[in-house]
Amino acid sequence: METKEDPIVRIVRLMLGEVAAKIFEHLYKNTSEIRDDEIAEALDFKLNSVRRNLYLLSEHGLVTYRRVRSKETGWYMYYWKINRESVQSIIDARKHMVLKKLKERLAYEENNAFYICPLDGSRYTFDEALENEFKCSRCGAGLVYYDNADIVNYLKERIRKLEKSLKQKSS
Repeated sequence: METKEDPIVRIVRLMLGEVAAKIFEHLYKNTSEIRDDEIAEALDFKLNSVRRNLYLLSEHGLVTYRRVRSKETGWYMYYWKINRESVQSIIDARKHMVLKKLKERLAYEENNAFYICPLDGSRYTFDEALENEFKCSRCGAGLVYYDNADIVNYLKERIRKLEKSLKQKSS
């Protein structure tokens, strides 16, 4: 049975990629600070890749670090941890951005009529279709009306779920 991925890790994966998400998840499961070399060893990643992704996570405010000079080598060691204070606000800001884009897309879908090429699937707004004399600009086939009700319904459902998620956080 497959375990459900933590929503925060999923958002980090979408934002920053697979490697950053695995590093974030490793840090998220640990409450103490962890050195970058320990993360690389635990996840079997190259140290440079871990460091690059830790800095990326840090740029987004998801992790913080503490720098300590080693008494033996004189080199700096970096201790990393999740920035738990800001993670939820960063995730919520990302959700608000996605919500805005979904609403913009919904308005576009609701305010336009669409035509589609039956041969290559190219989609055109009414104005684009009219400009091309209702012929596909790629292959010349005649365009047919495209009912985008499924897209509109899908967008409305995603918006509803996202708004519900954000409302629950503010309650």
